[in-house]
Amino acid sequence: MNKRKLIRSFCVLVAVFVVIVAGWTLLYFADLSRPDFELGVNFSKSYSEYLGLDWQKTYLAILDELKVKNIRLAAPWNEIEPQIGAWNFGALDWQVAEATKREVAMTLVVGRRSPHWPECHDPAWIGGLAESAVAERQITMMQTVVQRYKQNTNIKIWQVENEPFLNVFGVCPPRNPELLRREVALVKTLDVRPVIITDSGELGLWIEPANIGDLFGTTLYRVTYNPLLGYFYYHVPPIFYTLKAWLVGRPRAEMFISELQAEAWTPTGILQTPVEEQLKSMDALRLVNHVQYAKRTGFRGAYLWGAEWWYWLKEKQNNGSLWRAAGTIFTE
Repeated sequence: MNKRKLIRSFCVLVAVFVVIVAGWTLLYFADLSRPDFELGVNFSKSYSEYLGLDWQKTYLAILDELKVKNIRLAAPWNEIEPQIGAWNFGALDWQVAEATKREVAMTLVVGRRSPHWPECHDPAWIGGLAESAVAERQITMMQTVVQRYKQNTNIKIWQVENEPFLNVFGVCPPRNPELLRREVALVKTLDVRPVIITDSGELGLWIEPANIGDLFGTTLYRVTYNPLLGYFYYHVPPIFYTLKAWLVGRPRAEMFISELQAEAWTPTGILQTPVEEQLKSMDALRLVNHVQYAKRTGFRGAYLWGAEWWYWLKEKQNNGSLWRAAGTIFTE
């Protein structure tokens, strides 16, 4: 009798396990792809320079060799206003002009917080100012940027700040929802194009930031590194992000992946990590898989994070595998 019960219990456990695995598999490969999915890249002048690249050559290669048609650019405060009231738009003007020549659609990030470490790219002159004074100068900076570029019809979206609710990353003051709403209101009084707000896909709850702008963007990283655990691979199904969007009330047509991981996540910095180690977390096959995964979320589009690194691998490390894979992805 006990043996029969044991066998029956074992069979039930096996059945439950099979159902769970089958359900997870169905969810993982559920495909909500849209035919008008917009694929693009992020670009950073300062990150290109950090990698020892000619940033203008890198930018043109992304546009001309990869044939990218969507790009996310930023206006880092320390670059555009290095001295108080002394504006320097030379580099950003050039990026915008070259994208416009090629009819590339642009998302332009404005605000104190923009992509890449340390997130808040503060000019040195704000040191010592009260936060209220910094906020007023910040508003002035944003107004100047939007007014300068709002006549350019290739700029399709304004992004206000970058992951402004993510307190655990970056060298920035604590989140300030009131100031963020003021910034969004400012941009919307200056121009009619939509405003996007972003948050972390893995660390953010999305509840508040998802309902401040017209559009919402999330990061999507599938491989990370922890000193204690080593490499960690996220095996959640794409529909996890879709359901998360549904829970905060955002239609998929208003959702973007603002940063889709397409670059190595290294134990130390890129320049301090051997290429063989870098390729453990990102290679050509994983790049293709990440794009396919992103499409299955059903979101409107995704901006790949890592184009400068692909070019660095090709130009500085004699490894063009990711550059070639990206070229195939963008010309499909």
